[in-house]
Formats: sequence, C-alpha cells, structure tokens
Amino acid sequence: MPTEYRPSGPTFTRNNETVTPMAPVYFCEECGHEGAGFGQKHGDHVLSYCGWRDGRPVCVGKGERK
Repeated sequence: MPTEYRPSGPTFTRNNETVTPMAPVYFCEECGHEGAGFGQKHGDHVLSYCGWRDGRPVCVGKGERK
C-alpha cells in the first residue's frame, strides 16, 4: 500500500527529545488518489483503493495515474 507519513500536529517533547507526530496518508494502488480509505488484505499486505463497489474496495478513478 503506497503510504506517506506527514506531520499531524504540533511538536512536543518526550524523554527530552522533540517529537513531531506523524500520520499515514494512503494512496490508491491504481490511480494514485491521496486519502484512499478502503483497504483490502492481500497476503501479508493491505492494498488501498479510492472507492467501494459491490461490497469490496476498488479503484473508481478519483485520481490520475502517477
């Protein structure tokens, strides 16, 4: 699953180290749409897709292929 981690809030200090909280942003496997919220297990991996059709996650073409 294509994933990018981006800052998700203000920095803070933990154990005398400055930490920036990071959140995952998932991309559709087919069209590259950012924020693909539907995952499907495929072996040991989870694939991300941008839509839902007939009870399963699929690419519905919300983004453009990169």
